[in-house]
Amino acid sequence: MEDMRKDMGVSISYVKAWRAREHALELVRGSPEESYAMLPSYCAMLEAKNPGTITHIETDSNNHFMYFFMSLGPCIRGFRTIIRAVIALDATFLKGKYHGTLFVATCKDGNNQTYPVAFGVGDSENDASWNWFLTKLRGAIRDINDLVFISDRHENIRKAISTIFPDAHHGACIFHISQNLKNHFKHERAHSLYFRATKAYLVHEFDRLMVQIFNVDSKVGDYLNVAGYEKWARAHFNGKRYNLMTTNIAECLNSITRDARKLRITNFMEYLRMNILQKWFHDRRTEAAKMDSHLTEWA
Repeated sequence: MEDMRKDMGVSISYVKAWRAREHALELVRGSPEESYAMLPSYCAMLEAKNPGTITHIETDSNNHFMYFFMSLGPCIRGFRTIIRAVIALDATFLKGKYHGTLFVATCKDGNNQTYPVAFGVGDSENDASWNWFLTKLRGAIRDINDLVFISDRHENIRKAISTIFPDAHHGACIFHISQNLKNHFKHERAHSLYFRATKAYLVHEFDRLMVQIFNVDSKVGDYLNVAGYEKWARAHFNGKRYNLMTTNIAECLNSITRDARKLRITNFMEYLRMNILQKWFHDRRTEAAKMDSHLTEWA
């Protein structure tokens, strides 16, 4: 608006400026509707050019878009052969015309770097969306021994994991629990003890810290007990978390894609493939080729 006034000597309303911007974007990127229509051919090309890639598109009875899933072949093969079987799950909102939600399943590689496994798109974080996404994820990674999921305490995720991956272990993100503690209880001492308790290796060490928490504020202790020690405490967790105690690796992807989530859906999927997956794997392969050790720098 200000540029039009300075450069052209014309004053226009906000609505007119917004419409002009949307029209320009449509000329460059195509319409959102056209992007959804391109998605099947994009998926076919992905599967043809990336062996082992799995994609799914779900539509309703009127052929309207419902869900999308994408897991590239190299991501699947790497996860099944060399990546620690701990998957962080998270979701965040899309910013395009039709909004929606991006679902993410990601891990960490041997150099402690983010390793995306799968992406999905649905309407919102609800039972149906999480069930659909995790069903497709299971079809992609198949059966994995001692599989662990880390997520926030979203009830939709808990139910979907228990149904689709009944043998998997499910841990809670300790950061999300800590945020709830901060919001509901005002004891810094209890909060500090909580973090020490999450990382205790031995049960007797954990028990000692919990006694201190109850002494500071019994309500904090009761809250953590109800949350389930086996969900957030390393000493009580039945699976192998490999010190992956939060969903930060998934939230990192959400942060990286903050601006890209405005893109049309096909453009956004290509952004994920090229600007994140392809670039990351290329850069890491280049760095790995320079190494003279079997151990990563992080190890």
